[in-house]
Amino acid sequence: MNSWRSGIIVAAAFAAGCLGSVGDDAAESGPGGELPTGGGNGSSGSSGGSTECTPGISPTSQIRRLTNAQYDRTVRDLLGVTELAASGNVAPSTLLATDQAGSLTDLGWSSYRSVAEMIAAQVMKDPAFKGRFLKCTPSGDGAACLHDTIIEFGRRAFRRPLTEAEVARFDAIVAKGPEITENGAPEEVAEALLYMFLISPSFIQRAELTETPDGGAGRFALSNHEVASRLSYMLWGTIPDEALNQAADQGQLSTQEQLLAQAQRMLQDPRARQMVAGFHRYYLELGENTRWDSAQRDTTMFPLFDRSLIPIMAEETERFFDHVVFTRGGAFQELFLSPIAFVNAATAPLYGLDPADFGADFQEVTLDETQRPGFLTRVGFLNAYSSYNRTSPILRGVFITKDVLGVDPGTPPPGALETPLPDGADLDTNRKRVDAQTAGATCAGCHHSYINPPGFVMEAYDAMGAWQTHEASTGAPIDTVADVRVNGEPVRVTSPADLMAKLAASPSAQRQYAQKWVSYAYERDGHPLDSCTVNDLAARITPGGYTVLDLVTDLTQSESFRTRAVELE
Repeated sequence: MNSWRSGIIVAAAFAAGCLGSVGDDAAESGPGGELPTGGGNGSSGSSGGSTECTPGISPTSQIRRLTNAQYDRTVRDLLGVTELAASGNVAPSTLLATDQAGSLTDLGWSSYRSVAEMIAAQVMKDPAFKGRFLKCTPSGDGAACLHDTIIEFGRRAFRRPLTEAEVARFDAIVAKGPEITENGAPEEVAEALLYMFLISPSFIQRAELTETPDGGAGRFALSNHEVASRLSYMLWGTIPDEALNQAADQGQLSTQEQLLAQAQRMLQDPRARQMVAGFHRYYLELGENTRWDSAQRDTTMFPLFDRSLIPIMAEETERFFDHVVFTRGGAFQELFLSPIAFVNAATAPLYGLDPADFGADFQEVTLDETQRPGFLTRVGFLNAYSSYNRTSPILRGVFITKDVLGVDPGTPPPGALETPLPDGADLDTNRKRVDAQTAGATCAGCHHSYINPPGFVMEAYDAMGAWQTHEASTGAPIDTVADVRVNGEPVRVTSPADLMAKLAASPSAQRQYAQKWVSYAYERDGHPLDSCTVNDLAARITPGGYTVLDLVTDLTQSESFRTRAVELE
């Protein structure tokens, strides 16, 4: 479709009333999209969210735009298109504006139109793609086939049945085919029709417009189709499948039991594994332009280091979480306690294993549980949270304090990051040097009480994650004993395994994990009115035996999942 023709089509569409307006609110975060900012909330040394809660429903946007990742997955599942042949085979969202809240700019709107034009042309040139759009072969003027396509494809693209008025407006586009296409041929009109669907606000947005009152001012019960869309985008990051669409059409998404049954079914789909993996990347702060992919090491001190190890370490970590959640059906506690690892010849030496026993592919192994329980003892995390030529108790300690325990130590005071690491004959371990570096009055409060202690316990691993008992440069013994604030009060911790056990049993760590799941799944970052849901999930984690998949399905059971609320003036 030439760009001059797309302009004519849009003009015709406006004349037919086929286009509304794309709303102001972009998706904030969540499955398949940009993530919530995460971390603790509050001031220095404060707990990441109060355990007190006020029952209520967090206000949500009625017109949330698809995130770029959701857009790609939606186009993939609708049409099979994953790359734009007309633009160097990049993913469609590569040409869209970055995910952001606020009004859609003219440039942003133009990018949606350009991408839609490319997709529509590509689909109509490829028989496999075309078969996912047209379920019939146009004959004559093609109007009958295209009318059926409007109803069938529109149902999938809009995640709900089209209204009679919408069908009439799309039929009007078909009727204008000779005017808006070069030759008026049915396939040209079909391409124009697909283009119109792809730039429709009902495709680009996940609108929730039902206004059925639900027990309070500003609260509305979602329709079955809106619930189906929430389910599919939360669990898969894409459109509902046929079974979910059928359930919505039949009004079978109205009860908690019905939602639970669908969620349990949907978690068996490989797309759910992708969603859970996405959550754990968020939990770990793992991804592009993070500590995980930017590590550098002094190879004179760490000769095993090679940049090619970085993606291997990250993949091993992701395999660990997938194994615990899906293969083992494990609970939160197992994330900190499991000695299972996935090792290849490149990482084997870091675990004290013989690389000759491994190849390039990962092998599942059981490590020494006294040294390697849980994800924080895997080389991926340990390598990411280290410095160029030494370990970093501060980086490791901040992650455990803030991201695992939900305690925000606050922002370093001005100039703190430039504080030099001291030397001295009596400073024969990295721990002693860091302790002296952070002893100043402006640093000690946070560092000595919150940040340093868990980082000191993790000194049992060097800057690449290998186990160490003595300082490499001085031969001084490594001291891993520290008083760590696990639940607000300092407790004596003697080793990494001891720390992992205490984190696994920590109500603070359990609540932080639940908080991050709620933020990620509900696509909003730590809203106070979600606190009751967080508390309920955290309470279920505490006794053990409550699997991560149980937690995910229970996210569909909260009142806020089935209800929309608006801000009251």
